[in-house]
Amino acid sequence: MLPRAKKSFGQNFLVDETALRKIIQAAEIEKGETVLEIGPGTGTLTQALVDAGARVIAIEMDKDMIEPLKKRFGDRIELIHGDILKLQDFIDSIDLIDFSFKLISNIPYNITSPILERFLTTSPRPSRMVLMVQKEVADRITAKPSKMSLLSIVCQIYAKCERVTIVKAGAFRPIPKVDSAIVILDLYKPSHPALQGKDPEKVISIAKKGFSSKRKQLKSNLGQNVAKRLEQIELNPKIRAQELTVENWIRLL
Repeated sequence: MLPRAKKSFGQNFLVDETALRKIIQAAEIEKGETVLEIGPGTGTLTQALVDAGARVIAIEMDKDMIEPLKKRFGDRIELIHGDILKLQDFIDSIDLIDFSFKLISNIPYNITSPILERFLTTSPRPSRMVLMVQKEVADRITAKPSKMSLLSIVCQIYAKCERVTIVKAGAFRPIPKVDSAIVILDLYKPSHPALQGKDPEKVISIAKKGFSSKRKQLKSNLGQNVAKRLEQIELNPKIRAQELTVENWIRLL
């Protein structure tokens, strides 16, 4: 019997075996490889990761989940009680370096954005993230021009992004109000190939201004100098922010 989910922790427990298999397949785990899991909950995904041969470091914020997880896994996983967004000192102490681990998680949806920002932009960064997120968020992460958003730019400037599959709401208990999706983010090493030494955060800063009013043409948000730059890189000066690729934003810098 599943424990009562706590809304304050954004808990929806994955119970669908097909979805679990697709996460593990997408992870492409090699035996002994380090995997960081955020919010193991009842340990369903944790078990699949252990069975795949991973060295699992699991971060659980809900203290009521800690003892059941200890009883289930013992010393087969490294279990930490705490908030992943406040554990930088812990992360620094467990010998994780850039691209030396994978982040595989059915993450609490209420902290999706800060988790993405943390692990895309701050060392140590994983080589790959395989995440269960809300379908709407997955669509934004993997969007193409005409449907781009600031989240699309941030994710795609740091990683190659792919949606694996949609996971229906019925795959969780309690059943959420929305469908979910599995996404893969393969982080660029060391950076997006189009950057060529440019600062990704400066590109994102320009994009933030560009998306400040999505209905306006880009030159209205960024000024006439940008209009001239758009012409130089052969883009329509009437273009809107959601129509630009990551490469376009990089060329505007």
